Amino acid sequence: METIRLNIAGREYPLRAPASEVENLRRAAATINDQYDVFKAQFNAEDPVDLLAMTALHLATLGQPKDQDKAASTEHIPEATRERMAEISTHLKHLLEV
Repeated sequence: METIRLNIAGREYPLRAPASEVENLRRAAATINDQYDVFKAQFNAEDPVDLLAMTALHLATLGQPKDQDKAASTEHIPEATRERMAEISTHLKHLLEV
């Protein structure tokens, strides 16, 4: 396990992750930040909570499976990745509560 710091929307988040997941997490944070910046410019918004909510909704709907595919949609995702995604989701939910 490695300890890394991810910057999301200008805030640092320390995480522990398997070395094999570190690059994926960094790319995910970069994707979040890129979309966050697009929405910030597009809507001329400053509230980070609103921008993160729009970003989360946008990214959550990308590649969203159709109803018939939902049952099998997470079977191919390794358990460690699902756990890491749950951690990130918890951090984002905490941010949105602020």
